Amino acid sequence: MEEINPEFDVEAIVHRISDEFMTLFGMIDLCPFLASERAQYDDAAVLAHLTRCPGSARLPQSYRCGIGLVRPLAVVVALGGSLEVVKLMVRESPEALEEKLSGKRNVLHYAIAEGAGVDVIRYLISQHPPLVKEMDTFDAIPLHLAASYPSSSASVLTHLLHVHPKGARALDYRYLTPLHRACKSRASLEKVLALLEIYPDALWLKDGGRNTPLGWAEKVDHSLTDAVPEVAQILEMTEDVLRLGREEGVGEEARNNLGEHAIRVLDHFRSIRWMGGIRLAFARNCNLASLVDAPMPELLALLGSAEDAIDCCGVNVNEDSKETEQSARRLRLKSIFSVLVQCPDLVGGAVPEAAASGEYEVGVI
Repeated sequence: MEEINPEFDVEAIVHRISDEFMTLFGMIDLCPFLASERAQYDDAAVLAHLTRCPGSARLPQSYRCGIGLVRPLAVVVALGGSLEVVKLMVRESPEALEEKLSGKRNVLHYAIAEGAGVDVIRYLISQHPPLVKEMDTFDAIPLHLAASYPSSSASVLTHLLHVHPKGARALDYRYLTPLHRACKSRASLEKVLALLEIYPDALWLKDGGRNTPLGWAEKVDHSLTDAVPEVAQILEMTEDVLRLGREEGVGEEARNNLGEHAIRVLDHFRSIRWMGGIRLAFARNCNLASLVDAPMPELLALLGSAEDAIDCCGVNVNEDSKETEQSARRLRLKSIFSVLVQCPDLVGGAVPEAAASGEYEVGVI
């Protein structure tokens, strides 16, 4: 009987393919949330294996980390797999981007929860943009997790806000916005400021437990870590500066006091280098310019060009009904920038280049 050529031996091929899949499985069947096991992940070995056997990225398996029957991509991302490995896996098995893991989470939820780098996060989103809008069992989108998980960096949150700014308005099943979650979980000041700039109205929203973001930031709870005083302070200051000057019938002395308070708040924003907070204050409170423009022109100088300053002070030339008010505001800003150009000593010489070169002349405004 003629001997079968091993090259075409179906059984041998099946065994070889099975070995390839099991080899990858053995490399990555680790628990990402256990530091001791996470440290065992060998990215170089996984990359070498995928280069030889790219098809092994296609087979769903049940891993010990308990995220369901899934392809290897989610596990590798959670273990800290490099961008090169992730790209190889997505190229070989793009359908892995659409898988639902346990808790209805997608691969982006899982990547954020386990602290994947911003390069990997950016790539996953670029390959499947709907990931940023998908909700888990608790109605949380990936931005909710980026706001509340300490393992996720501020740069990841910033990128999510860039690609999906409306995500800052999203409510989970307890009516928490990402800002609520950030304050509840004692997130870094950098994360809180980024969320505030995109959706400051979240400051006044109450969740299912009647808590505002400030309420969570101040809350004393043994189940939480210590409060972050600077976060509570910034939230309170932002609330104040967005409301200042809106009361009618305020006397001159009271207005002066409001102006002094606004200056203190904005000066604090400047001291922590939160220029976005200064821009936010002028953009959302059209009364602010009249309260602070005379005694504090340097704060307006920090806004950048004259056009930027006009935008930040709430001027919108498309609203005909407010043309008179806008014109008055424009004139006020013109005078301020004119002073900055001619009297740089008022701001300690820190006049923007554009002002020094005359860009703030009446003609450009």
